Amino acid sequence: MSKTHFPHLFKKGKIGNFTTKNRIVMLPMARQFQGMNGEVTQKTIDYFAERAKGGVGLIIIGSTRIFPPGHKFYTPASLNLSAPQFIPGHCELVQALHAHGAKVSIQFGHIGGQTHMQSVAASNVQQLFCDGTPYTKPIPITRSEIWDTIDLFAKGAVMAKTAGYDMVEIHAAHGYLLGSFLSPFLNTRKDEFGGSLENRTRFHVEMLKAIKTQAGDDFPVTVRISALDYLDNSINLAESCQVAKILEAAGADVISVSAGCHETQHLSNDTMRMEEDFKRPLFEAIKKAVKIPIIVAGGYRNPDVSEKIVSDGIADFLGIARPLLADPQWPQKAAQGKVDDIRKCLSCGECLYIRGGAFNYPQSCAVNAVFGREKDWTEIVPAQRKKKVMVIGGGPAGMEAARVASLRGHSVSLYEKGGELGGQLLLASKPPGKKRMLWLRDYLANQIEKTGVNIKFGVEVTQELIAAENPDEIIMATGAIPKQIDIPGSETNNIVLAWDVLRGEVPLKNQKVAVIGGSMLACETAELIASWDNEVAVVKMRPGSYMAEDCEPTNRRGIMEFMQEHKVREITDHKLEKITGTGVDLIDNESGKTVCVKAEVIVLALGSTPVQGLADVLEKQEIPFTMIGDCTTPKNIKQAIYQGALIGRQV
Repeated sequence: MSKTHFPHLFKKGKIGNFTTKNRIVMLPMARQFQGMNGEVTQKTIDYFAERAKGGVGLIIIGSTRIFPPGHKFYTPASLNLSAPQFIPGHCELVQALHAHGAKVSIQFGHIGGQTHMQSVAASNVQQLFCDGTPYTKPIPITRSEIWDTIDLFAKGAVMAKTAGYDMVEIHAAHGYLLGSFLSPFLNTRKDEFGGSLENRTRFHVEMLKAIKTQAGDDFPVTVRISALDYLDNSINLAESCQVAKILEAAGADVISVSAGCHETQHLSNDTMRMEEDFKRPLFEAIKKAVKIPIIVAGGYRNPDVSEKIVSDGIADFLGIARPLLADPQWPQKAAQGKVDDIRKCLSCGECLYIRGGAFNYPQSCAVNAVFGREKDWTEIVPAQRKKKVMVIGGGPAGMEAARVASLRGHSVSLYEKGGELGGQLLLASKPPGKKRMLWLRDYLANQIEKTGVNIKFGVEVTQELIAAENPDEIIMATGAIPKQIDIPGSETNNIVLAWDVLRGEVPLKNQKVAVIGGSMLACETAELIASWDNEVAVVKMRPGSYMAEDCEPTNRRGIMEFMQEHKVREITDHKLEKITGTGVDLIDNESGKTVCVKAEVIVLALGSTPVQGLADVLEKQEIPFTMIGDCTTPKNIKQAIYQGALIGRQV
């Protein structure tokens, strides 16, 4: 790799007794595609190998269980290295990554009290998910169980060393079992593992000593901590600096610095409304406290910002996670100065959860359809017969289809009836904290231009145009339009559409506004209107009191906090009766009483309807075509990109 671009990122690094080829670390994630018993699968190897090929210097395999089956602390849904029979699979994994020049570490931990199953933690303090949902109240781990856990971690380290891993990581961050001991809020113990900082770090110190004793001083160990968990009376930065010193003295070879816990996961996971470098003060303080290297985890997405955190001496190693899901070649492209070719992570969180906080299987990425399909989709196979392909619509589905089809060697023309590419990404980027949506638009627009797609703006495709062009394949990506319904009294007030508000076509200032609809679209539109100094109410007509329920939980937390800060009124469990000259009349579903909400402007945010007019015409004429994106059923970016990537490989 050339070191001309971002030289500090691509300088060799030293941890313990090994050297990394650069300073970029793939942080641990619960993304391993393990088998039913936690064994390494070929899909596991394919996934990690693709990131190693992309040029990352160190890969940390995340969330690996060391409690054997039958143990009371055994948890499913992660890789397993609890017994010798799992070592061969890990050997294959490590060797596959070493073959591409990456060093490999493995993380051991336990989820603690952040689960809906009965589990253990430092104390019986109940924890919460970021949407306020309580987890099952944990049982305090006993002293004998602590010493048993220490021994199992040490034995796991020995097996990791046997499998060829270069390092092992102790997960003591994010409010998990070991993290709960560091928190004076979560740790209320009265024994030698609670109270003073010396006691609260005893678990970790004894674990470091045991690992070094059993696996050897020559086997490096890193400890991951939360420098701050953003909760009152809990982990603070000053104390975390002392924790880092204690861990260093106990034998830690590197400290991996993160922040937050499940309750503050919108800050821990660095949602799209967060500034990219907002955790810098945390890293700076920890760096000053220790002499050993630190790895930072701060939601870095852009190579220039990433370079600066290393060049400024704030970090020894740059940790990135989801950016490597979005683009495994992030390091390689950065090293070559091809920054515009990086498919950047939007921090949308769609790879993390489905509604309610459960992990999303199959694991997938909103912007990169290849994630989780590395074996079959990484290589874009040239088409056996080159075709003339017409793509109708310049939203994300249409652009991705055009990109992939063009890479396969087809002659692709993309028709966009407007004057700009992006489709609904243009609208999605308008609410506060959503500018990153344009990263995807910019990437796709740049790529289809580079691959030679013929882009035609201001052209509405008709049956006659199709006949004149005579394409071999037609890909319909005509998107959707706002859904409208007949509401009694709608002629008596100023009715506008949320899409028009987002486009900037409706000037609103110092007015009373009612937004009808409780979806993410409605709430984000309300955010934007509230930011213009308007008095806003959001009315959800669907059953339930959960606003923006179609939004991923961590980003939803940001929306809800913004609405609360700007005093947006949330109205749920009411039925819309009619619009009046002074606002809207609602019926309380519980009491049956009429509630009047004053508003000078009514904004409809009721979802969208597929645009299928041209499809209906072509179907009647028996002209073959394929529909993708919102013109099928309005969904989300992840579905649009997937469908575009799929049809691009099929034509």
